[in-house]
Amino acid sequence: MTPVSFHDFFGGCATVAGALIGLLFVAISVSPEKLTGRSAEADHQVKAGAAFSALVNTLVIALVALLPGASLGTTVLALSAAGLSSTAGLVIVLWREHKKQVSLGAIIMLAVLLVLYGLQLANGLELSSSPHNLGLISNQGGLVIGFFAFAIARAWALVGARDSHLLSAVAGMVHQPGTSTGTGTSTGTGTEPGPVPPAAPPASRNEP
Repeated sequence: MTPVSFHDFFGGCATVAGALIGLLFVAISVSPEKLTGRSAEADHQVKAGAAFSALVNTLVIALVALLPGASLGTTVLALSAAGLSSTAGLVIVLWREHKKQVSLGAIIMLAVLLVLYGLQLANGLELSSSPHNLGLISNQGGLVIGFFAFAIARAWALVGARDSHLLSAVAGMVHQPGTSTGTGTSTGTGTEPGPVPPAAPPASRNEP
């Protein structure tokens, strides 16, 4: 049973995970043709599968942590093993689709997910033998936060953002060239107004 001091944290995690899963379904519904049908894209399916796997993992762990008498270590072991298996399946799907042309971003994404599940598996093994160790439970909470960050980043890429990193995308929009706001100058085009010709001298009053 998880100590009472962690109940607020895991209760908040369960709420956040449920909300993010709902938002993930909304993100998928924006372009469902990329997941099913003849125009389905393997990259899109892998991103959706990775995000969904991470969120379900955190949701189940948070709910079990709040369940009286439940063994958190056993649950963590089962979920981490299932996560490693599902991630291996995503690797196979991506490899069959692209062969030797798998993008670096996809490789990094799946590698990060494998590392998270591997750390979770190691933590679950220790929790099984020491279920009341506060340090191990705290480490599991840190992994839950890591899964949240991973799932949010994948969902951001899933909706069709130009960059998979939110900060990079925002920075790119800030540095976009502006539009022309005046008649004498032009912004973002690299051109400057030409020299203004001098005014003609006034006519002399003594001219015939």
